[in-house]
Amino acid sequence: MFSPIFRSYFISPLFFWGLIFFSFTKNFAQEKEDDLLPFDAVIQTEMGGKRFKFYGNTRFNFNQAYFSNWISGGESALTLLYGLDYNFNYSNRNGLVWDTNLLLSLGTTYLSGSKFLKKADDRFEINSLVGKQINKYWNYSGFLNFKTQLLPGFKFFTREGIQQRERTSQFISPAILQGGLGFYHKKNRDFWLNLSPISARIIIVSQRFTENLEAGTKYFGVEANKRSKFFFGALFSGFFKKEIMENIIWQNKYSFYVNYLEKTKNIDFDWNLNMRFKVNSKISGNFILHLLYDDDLLGKLQVRELLGLGINIDL
Repeated sequence: MFSPIFRSYFISPLFFWGLIFFSFTKNFAQEKEDDLLPFDAVIQTEMGGKRFKFYGNTRFNFNQAYFSNWISGGESALTLLYGLDYNFNYSNRNGLVWDTNLLLSLGTTYLSGSKFLKKADDRFEINSLVGKQINKYWNYSGFLNFKTQLLPGFKFFTREGIQQRERTSQFISPAILQGGLGFYHKKNRDFWLNLSPISARIIIVSQRFTENLEAGTKYFGVEANKRSKFFFGALFSGFFKKEIMENIIWQNKYSFYVNYLEKTKNIDFDWNLNMRFKVNSKISGNFILHLLYDDDLLGKLQVRELLGLGINIDL
């Protein structure tokens, strides 16, 4: 019915791809069967083998206001926000656990009459933790954390009636790199806690910001003509997520750092609350409250609050 050439070029490849498709659907069915088990419990079972999980969220938020000949006054404004929060989890039957999180958040604001766009948000953070299981929920752990900003930061001012700006920060200036050893508790992907009594921390900056510092002043804790400052202490960090009512998700990330070398009574903390209000599968609102205190970076409580309506894409 078919010529030899047709069978050679079409039937054989179809057979080959058919085998691949059959293997894929079989593995997919096995993965579905594994999904019936709690994530960390997989390494306890005979179904076993290696286990990967990849999930996260991408969001686009915007706020807009427009005024024209409005007698009570007002300024037109437009704010655009983009963010992603993705997780990669791995575990196997030998008790190895590896969890990695990538966080990115960028935003800009346009104000009517302003010469410059102004930053609404700028965060880039990677957390990676490797653990060796002690029991079902506890692990020995080693972690690495890196956080910085992607875009330059500016101080805005007016001189002789002209809007001007001065660069005050940029990518890797400052940047914070942390690593340590300790214990990792993970009940499920909605709750984990890492206790690291042995933790090193370094603040990195560009020397362009420290070379002209006045005597006795510092740039994000770094002294004049230097590029970094080293710390040694303890870090306690965690994550908690809960659906407090239908379509309202409450998510918390937090960390506390104690420096053994100086100001031991001074505790730096970073608490990020994200309340997500789901309208439907694509449209949702977000309320973010971020509280940060770091005596070396600023020495004052830093507050970041965002509220918006946007598009969310879940994986």
